[in-house]
Amino acid sequence: MAGHYKAPDIPRAKVTPVLVRDELLKCFEDANKEFMNVLNQPTNDQALKVQVRQFVTGTFQSCGASFDQPTKEGIVTAIGQCKANAEAMMGEKGASIIREHYDEMMKLVNKLPDGK
Repeated sequence: MAGHYKAPDIPRAKVTPVLVRDELLKCFEDANKEFMNVLNQPTNDQALKVQVRQFVTGTFQSCGASFDQPTKEGIVTAIGQCKANAEAMMGEKGASIIREHYDEMMKLVNKLPDGK
């Protein structure tokens, strides 16, 4: 699908857990816009930003991961949980959107050094 989220091409040395967390928010906003299009629902960008932030911060908390001081391990756990939650909500309609966004996020996550 044209215009969907692409992970920024950032050198490995510049990729930090905070950057990946912030990209996760952008990625989720984009995925949610695509879901709304699939469901023919109107989107309100400001409301969507708030909703996505609540969803992602809530997911970090439920995984026992810090949103404010993210680690690679916490991000991997939270992304996996976000993916599972989104799949449960969207089902087959959202499967390809979720997969594409997950794959893009993992490109960034995989650049993070282990143990940080």
